[in-house]
Amino acid sequence: MARFLTFSLLLLSVLSINLVGSHFAFANEGKAEKKAESGDHGGEKGKKKPEGVVGGRFAGDPIYVHIAPMVMPVISDAGVEQLVTIVLDIEVKDFDTADNLHSNMSKVMDALMRGLYGGLGQGSLRKGKLVDVAKVKTKATLALREVLGEDSIKNVLVQGVSQRML
Repeated sequence: MARFLTFSLLLLSVLSINLVGSHFAFANEGKAEKKAESGDHGGEKGKKKPEGVVGGRFAGDPIYVHIAPMVMPVISDAGVEQLVTIVLDIEVKDFDTADNLHSNMSKVMDALMRGLYGGLGQGSLRKGKLVDVAKVKTKATLALREVLGEDSIKNVLVQGVSQRML
């Protein structure tokens, strides 16, 4: 009898926690939907902020689009020398440009991969075996402007570079 009572109390506790948790999740979901519907992002009222975009909360604030980490092998005649991971954030002029960047993400990633992979392999983006971050930034900016237009990209921020020698 004691086991049955203990099991019943445990089951009742789990059910009540699930009910309370789902109530809070439902209540917070409604608030998130209202906030998303309002689309209030500072300088551009009525525009919805695309996913992966930060900033632009107030008029004049910079708007950044996060690019997923890119992992590229550095290949020489002897084979794969190292793996390089680069993380970039792109500063754009407005939310329309951020939308355009997201809409053309396949072209953006293609341009970045072609520019950076080729430069890493040839050595033009490296100082010896180390990645030259300033040259990566310049090459990425040129590649992005080629796809999105000259005036759409304000800046490219290199958030991280990781190298793994093999």
